[in-house]
Amino acid sequence: MKKLLLFLLLFLFGCQMSMKFPEQSEMMQIPKLPEFFKQRSIAFEKVLIDLPRGQTYIAYPYWRWSFNNLDISLLESCNALLRYRFSNSTEDWAMGEKKFGDWQSEAAEFVNTPLKELGYDVIEASTTTFKRYREKRKAELLLSARITDIKSNQCNLFNFLYFRDADLIAGDAYIQVEWEVYDTLADKVIAKFTTTGIGEVEKPTEKGNELILLRALSDAADRLAHEEDFYRIMTQQDTLSDLIKAEEKQKPIVLNMSYKNEITPLNEHYVFTKRATVTVGEDASGFYITRDGHILTTAEAVGSARVVAVEDSQGVRYQAKVLRTNFRLNVALLKAQASKTSYLPIAEEDILKPLMNVFTIGNPEGGQMRATVTKGIISNHRFTKKTNENFIQVSIPTTKGYAGSPLLDEFGNVLGLHDGRNSEETNFSYYIPVHDALRALNIQNEKK
Repeated sequence: MKKLLLFLLLFLFGCQMSMKFPEQSEMMQIPKLPEFFKQRSIAFEKVLIDLPRGQTYIAYPYWRWSFNNLDISLLESCNALLRYRFSNSTEDWAMGEKKFGDWQSEAAEFVNTPLKELGYDVIEASTTTFKRYREKRKAELLLSARITDIKSNQCNLFNFLYFRDADLIAGDAYIQVEWEVYDTLADKVIAKFTTTGIGEVEKPTEKGNELILLRALSDAADRLAHEEDFYRIMTQQDTLSDLIKAEEKQKPIVLNMSYKNEITPLNEHYVFTKRATVTVGEDASGFYITRDGHILTTAEAVGSARVVAVEDSQGVRYQAKVLRTNFRLNVALLKAQASKTSYLPIAEEDILKPLMNVFTIGNPEGGQMRATVTKGIISNHRFTKKTNENFIQVSIPTTKGYAGSPLLDEFGNVLGLHDGRNSEETNFSYYIPVHDALRALNIQNEKK
């Protein structure tokens, strides 16, 4: 009888103790970045689990008091089936990632959310279907995560009323994550961080094991967002004078551009003007400034790419090499694999006047509505002292596909190009003065 009682006691209480979590360091307080704060954009790339083979990473403690804040009834318990008891009360890493199910598909959302809450400029590609790579390419920084340690306590719910496993999981998990920040412009990893995170699921649910891991990953991402060095990387900006000096040190690019202003009304040579416009990538515009295929567009349209797809007004698609970008002013110079192209003359500097009639030719709807002409007037001439940037405010409603489109006077001479950073649908838009763009890219005309 004593042996039977001893066996029952061992069955009830001789179970695996819950795994103890290391203490987490205190999280540094970082101020939330204000809206439109100038900073570097970042996109989450991937996450993987990298544990030593044979490491114990899951425990299945018995009964309810092994967990904190567990939400179950008196007729329910954890891990009561024999497969979770004694020698089977833990899980060792082998192909353990499958144990967490399809958690990878939701990882980006759980990483991006705490970063966005602090005001970081997060580019999310998870909401797109076919253009994820192109969206990520626009980010200046990429973020990856490697999970190097997992300690998890899981409750597989058992219902005594029906005397069966309910196939619902709750519990908690501690993870350690090694983060890498990759600079797409420098083409190298510029920083590494290690943070920890704890995730909990109080109420047993289907796929609860996935949710436990994702919440722990989100907590680790939140701690990364509060890292002082990470904050500095995201917000570090060279002084304006340093940026301008760096631009001036670039070797000049000498092009044969036309500075002879067109004096024929635009409607008399619109066909040739239209042929000088192109679609850059999938949803941006640009225009030729030389006969041998040099294109002016925005830096955001090309990101860190070295080669981009270009489509002319006739729908012919070909490649263009990215010669130079300037992200301060958001302008870029491309060289297309084309020759004897139609191109636009550059207007004389300082001819801008309020109420002046202007036109733009853009390619909205991913180029499907290419060579769309819109007319407006110059509303104002803006200057941003903080970044030393001039903008032409125009009463032309534009959408995202207009980024990089030319701003023309009534004769078809180029006054500027659409900035694209303010691409929301409004009743006005901003254009970068073309001479400022040429200076920022250090482009000189062959014929003075």
